[in-house]
Formats: sequence, C-alpha cells, structure tokens
Amino acid sequence: MPLDQKNANKRILELEEMNTHLRCQVQENKESNKFKRAARKDWEKTVDAIEDWISIIDLDSIILRSNRTVEKYFQLKVQDAIGLKCCKLLHGTDHPVAACPLPKMLKTKKRESVEIETSDERWMLISVDPIFNDAGQIISAVHITRDITQRILIQNEREILVRDLKDALTQIKTLNGLIPICSTCKKIRDDKGYWNLIESYIESHADVAFSHGICPECSDRLYGKEEWYIDMKKKKNQKK
Repeated sequence: MPLDQKNANKRILELEEMNTHLRCQVQENKESNKFKRAARKDWEKTVDAIEDWISIIDLDSIILRSNRTVEKYFQLKVQDAIGLKCCKLLHGTDHPVAACPLPKMLKTKKRESVEIETSDERWMLISVDPIFNDAGQIISAVHITRDITQRILIQNEREILVRDLKDALTQIKTLNGLIPICSTCKKIRDDKGYWNLIESYIESHADVAFSHGICPECSDRLYGKEEWYIDMKKKKNQKK
C-alpha cells in the first residue's frame, strides 16, 4: 500500500477516535448540565421554602439575588426586587439607616445583627454575613431578614404587665410583726409612741376603710335597760 494511503488511513482512525471521544464528552456535559440544573432547582426550592427573607446584596446594599419570601414580606415579585436597595424595601429610603448592620460587618468581617423597626411599623431581625473572594476580600453579603413583630409585641405586653404589677405592689400596705395594743381601750401604740384608735392605725397602714356599727352584745350593754330597746327586741323576736 502506498505511503500516502497508509498515512490517510491512520489519520482517518485518529479522527474517528477523536470524534468518539468528543461525542462522549458532549454526552457527559449534557448529563452534567442536567445534574447541575436539577441541583440548582432543588437548592432554589429549599431557599424559597425558608420563611426568612434571604438575599445576596453587594457592598452598596443592592439586591443581587433573592428567595421568594420577598413576595410575602413586601408583595413584590423576585425579579422586581433585583436591583433595588434592601433599605428601600425595609425603610423606604435610598440610603442605609443608622442602625444598618452592613457597615459594621465590613469592619468586623463577621456576622452582624440588629433588631429594627421598618417603615411599615414591623419589627425585623436583620443579619448580614460576609462573602469573600479567593483573596479574602469581602465582595458581597448574605442578607437575612426575619419578621419578629409578634415576639416584640408579646415582649412589650409582658414588660407593661410587669411594670403594672410593680406599681400595684408599691401601693399595697401590709401589717406585720408585733402590734402593741391596749388591753382595755384597744388603742394601738405607733412607732413614735403615740396611742391611736385601732381604726386610724389600720387605715394608715393598710389599704382599707372602716364602716361602723354596734354588735348585739354591745347593744345590750348600752341600751339593755331602755324601754324602747326592750320593745324593739320583743318585736324582733316575735317576727322570728
């Protein structure tokens, strides 16, 4: 066989092998891309299922990516949130508020969090985590927002209740210890040495007031010999 024909046949075999190899690579790439698309879809489903609003922001607070929780928090489509500043959604401003955790995170290079009231009077727990490049520089951040309005309301109600209880306790006066009382007239000696009527003493040391009457025994002792009293008791007994 001529030399040129041998070289041609050899080249044809090489090309066929290359073609087979390329077809295998294409098939592998298709399968790999299919796997990547499935993995990405699963990841997006997982992130979208989280109740917290999770987004990726750049160092100017511009939203680069977001999960679908943004739709529940702000009634805004994901694609419409991309490109906006997170402070625009949370505070209605074009610049970060004073309590924004992003500037602090850029200094500490670690997670920073803050509880803050939004423009629509909701309370949010905002956390910012740094994203580094291969050189160790912060290039963006994970911005996580959790609605804690209900917890804050419960906490405020508890604080009000505790304050009201403390106020009530300060207004309550109690009697305790030994009380020196006269065995005859029943007056009570106070801590200054003065003798007070029992009603006056108790009213000044407890949140009570007295109404006065006469018990049956005292009535008999005081009026037992009076005719009107004797007649009154007879009539009362007859009714029984």
